[in-house]
Amino acid sequence: MSGTEPQEQPSTHTDNAPVASRKTRAMLSGKPLTPKEREILHWAVEGKTVWEISRIRSISQATVKFHLRNIYGKLQVTNRVQAVNEAIKQGLCE
Repeated sequence: MSGTEPQEQPSTHTDNAPVASRKTRAMLSGKPLTPKEREILHWAVEGKTVWEISRIRSISQATVKFHLRNIYGKLQVTNRVQAVNEAIKQGLCE
């Protein structure tokens, strides 16, 4: 290598939960949120992190992220901010 080739940059994605894929969103859209998803969404609306939600619910961070991905798909959004906004708009949070 001559040192002139561009170096690959590491991913700097900082969101705590992966974005739901287009296929996942299409499969899940229109389905109601489960009670667990509603609780996860409630804590997201309260501003809790994935780690905090995992401790509150006594579940793994991976499980919280799984529920968040499903929430994103069902609400047809791509990130947590959009999910929180959509939850407020639809009156899904108390």
